[in-house]
Amino acid sequence: MSYQYIQFSRDEGRANITFNRPGGNFFNTQMLEEIVDALDGLRDDESLKVLVLTGANGTFCQGIEPKALQADQVGLLMPHYTKMYDLLNEIKGLVIAGVEGDALGAGCELVCFCDVVIASHNSRFGFPEVSMGLFPPIATAVLPKLLGRSRALDWIISSEMFSAERAHQVHLVTRVKLDDKLAEAVDNYANRVASFSAPAVTLAKQAVDGALYSSAMDALHHTESTYMLDLMNSIDPHEGIKAVIEGRDPVWRNK
Repeated sequence: MSYQYIQFSRDEGRANITFNRPGGNFFNTQMLEEIVDALDGLRDDESLKVLVLTGANGTFCQGIEPKALQADQVGLLMPHYTKMYDLLNEIKGLVIAGVEGDALGAGCELVCFCDVVIASHNSRFGFPEVSMGLFPPIATAVLPKLLGRSRALDWIISSEMFSAERAHQVHLVTRVKLDDKLAEAVDNYANRVASFSAPAVTLAKQAVDGALYSSAMDALHHTESTYMLDLMNSIDPHEGIKAVIEGRDPVWRNK
């Protein structure tokens, strides 16, 4: 599939999707179809360690194009919007958002769904949907787990825009960088993760998610099982240990 509204690339262990629809990177049905197509090619990639989502034209994503939410259009758009999250949930590697400019509405929902968010000082976050007579469906499901109930309600119902510093304070944003340092910071972070062993990255993410949505003791047993049955039955952990003992760089087989 050729892409009009996104830029997509992949290299060993890393993939990149850049939103590139001038005028705010607003999602429309075609753009979502393109994102879904790119993600569909990544979900079964066992060697994928990191996926980076960014926006061109000085902004991340300002939401869904309003006319695509009209009664005769929304039925075409929403299946692709939901499918995007289904596929993101199946990505085994770390999903990073590099946010410059505005991440609003659907753009902010996407940020909420990412594993790590690196934002520039000039970025802004928020959900204007309630002011339009709507509400952000993904945010209502995810944001309370990140911010807590009262803060989630504040962000969703106030329809205000929040700074990167405020988003960092409430743990929506992982790291804040100077505006001219964002691209370098995201690139360095992603390349560092891509240099690691695939099982170490993907199983660590799996263990954290299992712990987050389980009771403490269930999480402990889940993590122990993942570590012993999945990780330590892989090749790379033993290569990593051997490399440390022998004083050399490890040679990952990503298995």
